[in-house]
Amino acid sequence: VRFCLRMPRGLASWSFTMWNLKFKVLNKDSIYTLLTAKYKITDYLYPVDYFRKGKKINILCVHLLEGEENEKAKFIESLKRNNKVKEMEQNGDKVFTLIAEEEYFYELLFSAELYHISPVLIKEGYEEWNISSFNRKILENVIKEIEKWKDKFPEFTLKSLAKTNMEEIYFPKIRPKLPEKQKKAFDLALKRGYYTWPRRSNLGYLAKEMKVSVATFHENLRKAEAKLLPFFSK
Repeated sequence: VRFCLRMPRGLASWSFTMWNLKFKVLNKDSIYTLLTAKYKITDYLYPVDYFRKGKKINILCVHLLEGEENEKAKFIESLKRNNKVKEMEQNGDKVFTLIAEEEYFYELLFSAELYHISPVLIKEGYEEWNISSFNRKILENVIKEIEKWKDKFPEFTLKSLAKTNMEEIYFPKIRPKLPEKQKKAFDLALKRGYYTWPRRSNLGYLAKEMKVSVATFHENLRKAEAKLLPFFSK
């Protein structure tokens, strides 16, 4: 689950700025990025840490997966079989991976000098990055390095490189555990656009898909919301 932390009003006068880089890239090298295209999965990736061991760059990440249950199962099984994956743990839609890579651009992308403002959005083989640094040169080096690898990154779109006031910062956090029926109701509502504006689905449609009455579905959804909404407001 992603949530947004806004600067309190009393801190609005603080001069907290960083250089921010946003780009989208077609990645033909990353194992989980390739699998999002194969299994129609959306992967929200947040890097935790990395370390070099010999010639390998070992990257520890948290993934939050969205998609059909059978496709997520295939995605996870394919990850497990890949020899780049050194450690892996799964808890529902959340997956923790330790993956060994070799190319230098991974060391740049996961450098401790970069701050990941939001998770990397990975979908259909593309990655959308939103990273910041106090040093513009570091971000420029990321761009130059990616542009060198045309075989692995055949498409690269620079969205922006600018100095930005840091008013919104995203952190990865695991949401409160929900009973299975509440979790399924909330996840389905989220997936089918119940919380979008305008709404793309209604309670009747969602209840029919889950094969329960509207009253039952609404009760499960409201109970899930009652547990989740205070969590998101913190």
